[in-house]
Formats: sequence, C-alpha cells, structure tokens
Amino acid sequence: MTLVVLIATSALGLVMAVYLLGLASRMGYFSACGILALAFLLISVSSALLSVHLIHDIALLLRIRGALALVIIPCLYLYFVAAGTQGHALPKTSPLHGLWLLGSLGAMATNMAFLLDYILIAELIFYIAALTLIWRDRERAFANLKQDGGKTVWWLGIIIVFLSISVVLEIFILVDLSGGGLLQASMPLLLSLLSLAVLVSISLIGALGRPSLFEHLYALAVDSRLNGSPSDQSPPGPEERELVAKALELLGDPDVLADPSLTITRLSRKLGVPARQLSRAINRVRRCSFSDLLNDQRIQLCKAIMQDDPGRPLIDVMLDAGYASKSNFYTQFVRRTGVAPAAFRTRMSLGGGLEVADDS
Repeated sequence: MTLVVLIATSALGLVMAVYLLGLASRMGYFSACGILALAFLLISVSSALLSVHLIHDIALLLRIRGALALVIIPCLYLYFVAAGTQGHALPKTSPLHGLWLLGSLGAMATNMAFLLDYILIAELIFYIAALTLIWRDRERAFANLKQDGGKTVWWLGIIIVFLSISVVLEIFILVDLSGGGLLQASMPLLLSLLSLAVLVSISLIGALGRPSLFEHLYALAVDSRLNGSPSDQSPPGPEERELVAKALELLGDPDVLADPSLTITRLSRKLGVPARQLSRAINRVRRCSFSDLLNDQRIQLCKAIMQDDPGRPLIDVMLDAGYASKSNFYTQFVRRTGVAPAAFRTRMSLGGGLEVADDS
C-alpha cells in the first residue's frame, strides 16, 4: 500500500511540475510559477527516492529524501510571498530559507543524521506560523491579485492544513521509529504519504478545473507581459480593434462584470482567442493592461448603479460590480474618481459634478 501511494504521488507530482513549467515557458517565466514547479518536482523526486529505499533499504536515499523535504516547504512559503508581492518576484532574503538545507547537510556530514527528523519538525512549525501570519493578513497580502486573490487564499488554507497534519504525523513517526518500529510498517508514515498524495491530487484537479485553482498564474503571466517589440509600436490593426470592441461589449454586460472570478483567461475563452492575443490587443489598442480595463468598466458600473439607485448599500454596489474585496473596491474607485465611494455618492446626491480622475 505504501509503495502504491508513493508511486502515485511521484507520478502526479511530476505531472504538476511539467504543467507549471510548461505554463512558464509558454507565457513568460516568473518566480511565483517557477518556485511552485520546483516544489512539486521535489515532491516527485523525494517520493521516488523513498520508494527505492523501501525496496532496497539504501539509507543514503532516506537521508537525501529528508534533505529534499527541507527544501519543499520553503518553496511553498516563497510561492505565496512571490504571488503577493508587486512584480511577483522573490524577496532578496530568499536565500536565507536555504539554511534549513545547510543544517541538514551539516548533520549528515557530522554523522548526526538522526537530527534530520528534529530539523524537519522545527521547520514545519516555523512555516506553519509564517503562513498563518500571511493568512491572517490575506486581504492586504494578496491585494495585487485582485479577483484572483480568493483562489490563492483557498490554496494557502489547504497548505496550512496539510503542514499542520504533517507536523503531527512526523512526531508520531519519530516516536514510532524510536520505539523500534519498522519504517515499512509505520502507520503514521502511511498516513503522512496519503495526505501528501491528497495534496498533489487536489493541486492537479484544481489546475485542470475551470476556473483553475491556479488561474492567477495565467492572468499574471499574460497581463504582466507588456509587449515591447518594435512591431508593437505600429498602429493596431483592424482585427485587434475588432477584438477589443468585442471584449468591451462583453464587459458592458453587468452580469459578466459581476463575476468576481473573471480573468483575462476566462474572457478570452468567451471570445474564442488565446489569452495572450487578447492581452496584446488591449495593450496596443487601449494602451493599458486587462486589469486596468476591467477595473475601468467595473467602476463605471458602480457609478451607474449609484446614480440609478442612490440608496443602495455600498457593499451591494461593490458585489454587483464583481469586487470581492472592500480594500480593492475602494482603491480602484479612488484611483478613478479621486474620492471614496461614499463621498462620490454624497456629492452626486447634492448635484455636484465629478469627473473621473486621470490615472494615466
């Protein structure tokens, strides 16, 4: 049973790594995607190493697997850090997270490999706390992801639960083996591997879903890649103008704008074109990103709703326009009108004219 779970986990982890690397190579490599791909690749390799160890009892493979585990967890943490930062880049302090690996290598070099289990438990506790802090401040931490932030928060919650289960099971594994139990027959180990298999399975199913659990990876890759080739300096062609016109027609539908999970990937599917093609057309025709265009349309809808129904609660106006976050709603509204939503409505009720602020 343990071997079956390990082989399945290794295969699924490899599929996820290839999926993420393929996404990066097609749409522009960036840190958040690459660090997550590395995590799944290491999950695949470590599962394969443990499989070989259980068959041939090679102690070195078990130690290497332990060292890899100390890299996987920081990769998952850095993924959320990169996803939430402006530009989606890894922080300059990222190399410090390799100290866990250095500690494990030092333990093996000094014939103190038994410390690997204790280092892993300490690392799990550390990153559970670090990820929990991100989750508690999730609205601010993922504000730049806009409508895709909800999926990232959901994924963050899954990782925190997984790591919490893992630290408990690692303690039971340590106690079990210390008492003379065999690794091959360890029930805590089997449960730990099953939880890892479930995590990888959820990741793969979520990646293939519509909308994808990792939808923002598409959106970030496409939307952040402004076209700078010489051909982009030429006037946009009629096909590009027609495509943008069709996109604006769809965005003019309040029901479409009300969908908080709307992304350039989902809109491009409705139009039957690749997301990158739509992004390029918007950049060339409108001289802005899809995110800016979407927010322009949503704030216009907010203003229309407030004009037609002055007494409508602002929270309802926000939700009707597709905003799932109050902070993002207020930020985008102020950016485009120069005032907060409540002040805008007050001036409007007093008959004062308000011009949209120039945010170019």
